[in-house]
Amino acid sequence: MFAPRKRVEVDTGAIRANTSVLVGHVGSGVQVMGMVKANGYGHGLRLAAEAAIAGGATWLGVASSSEALEATGLGVPVLIVGRADPGSHEALIDAGVETTVYDDDGVETIARAVARTGRRARVHVKVDTGMGRLGVQPDHLAGLLRTLTQHSADVEVVGVFTNFGDSDAPDLGFTEQQHECFVAAVDAVRAVAPDALVHCSNSAAILRAPHMHHDLVRPGIVLYGYVPGTGAGVVDVRPAMTFLAPVTQVKTVAAGTPVGYGRTWTAPRQARIATVAAGYADGVLRAQSNQGTVLVRGRRCPIVGRVSMDQLTVDVTDVEGAVRAGDDAVLFGDLADGEQLGADEVAAAVGTIEREILTAVPDRIPRIPHR
Repeated sequence: MFAPRKRVEVDTGAIRANTSVLVGHVGSGVQVMGMVKANGYGHGLRLAAEAAIAGGATWLGVASSSEALEATGLGVPVLIVGRADPGSHEALIDAGVETTVYDDDGVETIARAVARTGRRARVHVKVDTGMGRLGVQPDHLAGLLRTLTQHSADVEVVGVFTNFGDSDAPDLGFTEQQHECFVAAVDAVRAVAPDALVHCSNSAAILRAPHMHHDLVRPGIVLYGYVPGTGAGVVDVRPAMTFLAPVTQVKTVAAGTPVGYGRTWTAPRQARIATVAAGYADGVLRAQSNQGTVLVRGRRCPIVGRVSMDQLTVDVTDVEGAVRAGDDAVLFGDLADGEQLGADEVAAAVGTIEREILTAVPDRIPRIPHR
């Protein structure tokens, strides 16, 4: 059987263990929704979902209709925290997926779908408490609740939630303001839906603000082994994703030899240059050109020259032992000997966040579970 050399290895045991740690952290009175949007933060949606459930997650959170339908059938409820495609509501209702509402048009769309399916829809009200993104503004909430009440035979309000915009900041002041606004909105929603599930905490808030846990928390990045800096030391988690690609050629170039498109790097000395079969079409950001590093034989090696669509080049001059075609290069993650190049370290080198690094790896790279 063909074994792909360019691959993502997913440590499902790490996701399971990370989830279990979070379940223990929030306690038995709080449910955990494993956020598996964006292809399980790059780890593979089903792989991540199954591992999170094995670790104790009792909900799954996604961002789109297609993700929701992929996440069903695992024995736990699924919530679309973003906008569901209008044409998908019948399929979502039939599959038992719970959706988000934040305006009258969304409620009307769902009600029409219910009329065609004959099944009642379950929805969560999303409140914009200061992020300025998706959600009903507090001064429009009463009107939305009136519309929901008018359609109560078709649409059942089962949850209310918000998103924090700054919960990983050193000062939690703005998050506290958002939370106060949210608590007021919860009172309004529960006046018409007394049993509505209340949830607002993302990874940073889970770790830093226990009073914001409410009925359910929604861990994202911490589920996959990365802790926001301001939440460091609260729980012990480990990264679950390693991206590997093969070295395809190694050559010696003389001092003064340019490497890559645009000749942005010239060898300052005689150098050994390894070509690796991964590029920006594989999620290696072009911004990593002459900035990033990869692991080869346990040694950090600089990316030299521009990252191409399907290839990059690294300087392996200082690697002990002969680097050969066929050796694995680690774009981020772990080597078997324990050497690690975290997605957060890769991100820091180019001024971004580890979430972008993890989710940039496209579906053309196979996900292989292990452990």
